[in-house]
Amino acid sequence: MMNDNSISKPASAAQLAAEKMFRQAEPEVSEYIKAQQAFGANRERLRDERLAREAVAPTHLAPTPELPDDTPLANVRLPSRVQNALWAAGFKTVGEVRDATDKTLVSLQDLGKKSVSELRDTLGLPSTEGVRPCR
Repeated sequence: MMNDNSISKPASAAQLAAEKMFRQAEPEVSEYIKAQQAFGANRERLRDERLAREAVAPTHLAPTPELPDDTPLANVRLPSRVQNALWAAGFKTVGEVRDATDKTLVSLQDLGKKSVSELRDTLGLPSTEGVRPCR
């Protein structure tokens, strides 16, 4: 009786073709794996960078009467329309807004009497020219 392992059968054409395709696909698979690993590493790097930025970045402050005059407006949580109007007019700090008159603030584009009144209320400022508070 002969052992089946000792007999070498010639490979069929289909088997040879399958082995050839496997050998050709091997580099593509390894390139895919490398790309996936690079993607994961880049994702982790970007996450770490974002967390580092967030740890250093100042938090937005609620607008309150207790804010010091030298507080940058960029760090104060104001409606974006108000913040953009103040930024476009060149206001940089809470103190500059406190020193501005109602007439100056109302003359800014996108700021009306109601916006100025709300801004004065949130920063704890009296109206300088009779803009009535909104209540």
